[in-house]
Amino acid sequence: MKNISKITRSIGVVCLIAGLSACEDDKIVEVEVPVEVPVSVNPDHKLLSDPFLQMPSEDSVNVVWFTNFEGAEHTLTYGDKTTSEVTTTMLTRMMEDASSQQFGQTYESVIYRPVYRHEATATELTQGERVAYSVASKDSDGFEFASEQFTLAPEPAKDQALMILLTSDLQSKKNVVANYQKVVETVGTPDAVLFAGDFVNVPDRASEWFDQAKDNAPGFFPALQGHYQKYLPGFPYNGGEILQHAPLFGTIGNHEVMGRYAPDDENYSLNGSFNDPQPKWYAEVAYEQVKAEVNPTDDEEIKAQWIADNSNNQQSFLDIFSFPDDGQGGEEYFATSFGDVFIISMNVSRIWRSWSVSGANKSKFVEGLSTLQDPSQWGFGEFLFERFDKDSDQYAWLESVLQSDDFKNAKYKVVMAHQGVFGLGDNTVPVLSQPVMQLVETDSEGVETITELTFPLTNETWTDTVEPLLSNVSEVRYQYPLAQDVWLNDIEPLLLENDVDLVHIGHSHLWNRAQVEGMHYLESSNVGNSYGAYYVDTTGAYTNDVRASYADFWADVNSDTPRWSIENYPPNGDPQGRTMSFPSVFSPMDYENENYPNLPFVTSNTLSVFSVMDTGSGTVKSYVFDPSDLDSEVQLFDEFSLE
Repeated sequence: MKNISKITRSIGVVCLIAGLSACEDDKIVEVEVPVEVPVSVNPDHKLLSDPFLQMPSEDSVNVVWFTNFEGAEHTLTYGDKTTSEVTTTMLTRMMEDASSQQFGQTYESVIYRPVYRHEATATELTQGERVAYSVASKDSDGFEFASEQFTLAPEPAKDQALMILLTSDLQSKKNVVANYQKVVETVGTPDAVLFAGDFVNVPDRASEWFDQAKDNAPGFFPALQGHYQKYLPGFPYNGGEILQHAPLFGTIGNHEVMGRYAPDDENYSLNGSFNDPQPKWYAEVAYEQVKAEVNPTDDEEIKAQWIADNSNNQQSFLDIFSFPDDGQGGEEYFATSFGDVFIISMNVSRIWRSWSVSGANKSKFVEGLSTLQDPSQWGFGEFLFERFDKDSDQYAWLESVLQSDDFKNAKYKVVMAHQGVFGLGDNTVPVLSQPVMQLVETDSEGVETITELTFPLTNETWTDTVEPLLSNVSEVRYQYPLAQDVWLNDIEPLLLENDVDLVHIGHSHLWNRAQVEGMHYLESSNVGNSYGAYYVDTTGAYTNDVRASYADFWADVNSDTPRWSIENYPPNGDPQGRTMSFPSVFSPMDYENENYPNLPFVTSNTLSVFSVMDTGSGTVKSYVFDPSDLDSEVQLFDEFSLE
């Protein structure tokens, strides 16, 4: 099987020098007698991934790999060069728990797994030339764990034709292994991967990155490095050998973000933490109430760590990858060139919560009725993890990037953003507005008094306005006004003004696209795991007309006394009225069900779709196949031009 680590050790040699009478010359003959020293490999040590590529420049590229031991020596060999200048770091939040899914392995409680990251730089490279490379790591016993050989190259030169994979939402979903295998079989190894968020489900769970396999729930690296069968023998697909040869550029999605971190709590779980983020602004409020106890010396690092641990963080994701650090957000959003393509990765993500408005639990729209007086238990609706409005640091950074010469001179300009900027999916509603919190007080006659506050809140607003009302509130609601869509109001006009060609997104696990003036939107996150396209076609043959499965929300919206106005929550179609573009070759939905007419999307738990940007022809091509049929033909169903 490919990509199995090779293990070697230097054999001890004992040189015996014997004085022997040989023939008539009486020569002294030196005899080397090799003596094998019995040794055994530590069976627990291993490479956790093949190497993969990051941060290409005109004459270099970084190589990253992972082991489950710190090691005493690590090397990168490429071409005729070898470097031992390797930076090794330990990932501090790689864990497993009872919900982990590994073949033949279970956990009773939360445990930490040792994961070490190694990064080296291949230098003095020539654009347009690929060289073979491999990596090796020695453990403390002197055993060497070596990868197979792969190929690397620096950033391509201008005018070099490239095939770039546009993907997202691997997220331990079925069919992703087949999807990436078919990418390689159909178009060859891509030159780069643009990954628009949701790499895994729970980013602090180590197995989701490295060795998850149970019940067709593949890990990230096995799927995109082509060795899933190593972890689930007998599975019909092995994934695609992609990341070993092609640099990855990613963007943060909601599944890159963990919530509050409290591993000493006996009830702590990884799924629980993932579903328990709170806004950083509220953690700053809470910090002021406990700072004398938790940080009596007023140490800035302790303060920052407390706020991160009690709000939300992307620590594991950022520890795993290397991206440019060119703005106030560090690697959380970045811009870079890759050949003829200028890539902008934005942080556009928010927590996902359920649609229910019953008050039984926290949701998009309400806090649980049992926790109204205890904000430490609140969810704060679907709050944005990072601001990107006109008054934010991210917007100012984006403006500066769009004014740079590298951006202006690029042939193709691509923006990645994970979540909800357009589309037909369940998750495009509510739109990307800041939540408007409504504190509801109800008098004895049922008359409501509502105090409205738009996120984010300051410590003063919370202390002076919110806290005095908490003892009397009967409900906490969240509104998301359609007219206050931050992307539509602030970001889309800026991108249109600066001639961006393509916005690549994910999140709803489907394929659809639209064009606004000269800019294309594409969601190509359908790898066979769709959450539904909410659309009514003109013939009525396909009708999926009400988003989400929570009838209580739509019952409220359509009641005589709605708490939420249907004008803000369109039940189907693109919420801002963008017209979807129809596939240019054929509709895969008709391919799956002959009763459907031509439809402008692919939503399926059977069919799998992938898209590739071809800079040679200036087109984006989308392909479809049926992974359940091992002989399924991969077919081009859509192609559009960026020129």
